[in-house]
Amino acid sequence: MPTLLRQSIEAPVRSLSASLLCAKGSPARVTGRLTGPDGAPVCLVLGGISADRAVAASHDEPGWWSAQAGPGRALDTDNLRILSFDFLADPVKPFPTTTDQARAILALADAAGISRFSIVGASYGGMIGLALAILAPERVEKLLVISAAHRASAMAKAWRSIQRDTVELDLKHGDGRAGLDLARRLAMTTYRTPIELESRFYDPEPGCRDANGVCAYLEARGREFAERVTPQRFLALSRSMDAHEIDPARIDCPVTYLAVVEDQLVPPEQVAEAARATPLGKLERIHSLYGHDAFLKEDAEISAAITRFIGG
Repeated sequence: MPTLLRQSIEAPVRSLSASLLCAKGSPARVTGRLTGPDGAPVCLVLGGISADRAVAASHDEPGWWSAQAGPGRALDTDNLRILSFDFLADPVKPFPTTTDQARAILALADAAGISRFSIVGASYGGMIGLALAILAPERVEKLLVISAAHRASAMAKAWRSIQRDTVELDLKHGDGRAGLDLARRLAMTTYRTPIELESRFYDPEPGCRDANGVCAYLEARGREFAERVTPQRFLALSRSMDAHEIDPARIDCPVTYLAVVEDQLVPPEQVAEAARATPLGKLERIHSLYGHDAFLKEDAEISAAITRFIGG
């Protein structure tokens, strides 16, 4: 049964867990969270591969999307409940598909007694949201997909294949975390834009946070990621993204796609293709210096998009 916790920000929080069988027969245990007042509408919130169940900030967790989730935010935990979960990863063999992640969400929703919900999904979370809308159309009211599409682009697969090869090579030599560090450095160059890196690191002010240059920045991002994610978890989720492919024509609910024009990882043309193929699809576009990471950096524009979606 769910256990009741309490946050310092006064949003009620339920811890959730459930068991399921994945498509290839792998048993799995999934953990999640329900944040917000009893009886309020439910919004499933999903992020990139670094995201977890801690969406809103609490007294002991910063929340990976605290700019958007919490009291008075676009995802207002005074007026709605946020359903979130920890992605299935390497325990699922050979790797969890986005449909396996969707099954895990349904198991948690069942455990919490939730029959229908809306979805806000960014990056990998957007892929999962699309898979869930096809798997259980009767459960999904509407969907906001940010920087994600119905399939992975060839360039995204190319970049991720190099990242995985780097990790796997270092695993063979007994230092998978060193490979993960390097893979994350490469990933950061695909998440951001050349214009941002040029403007930050070409001639930074002495003593500023970027004064040590782009290499130091990438080293810091790689080191931080390798300290909190295992190589095996990264490999599983990377393969899951590459294997993602759904038919948007099968989605019955309204879907708002938000494309970032400067996104290198999920090109806006691909998001537009998904929107055109979705019967009740709608496309919005924004510009961002941060490219694929706009959902984490463009607080005002992302907040406005979520507010339109929730209100609509």
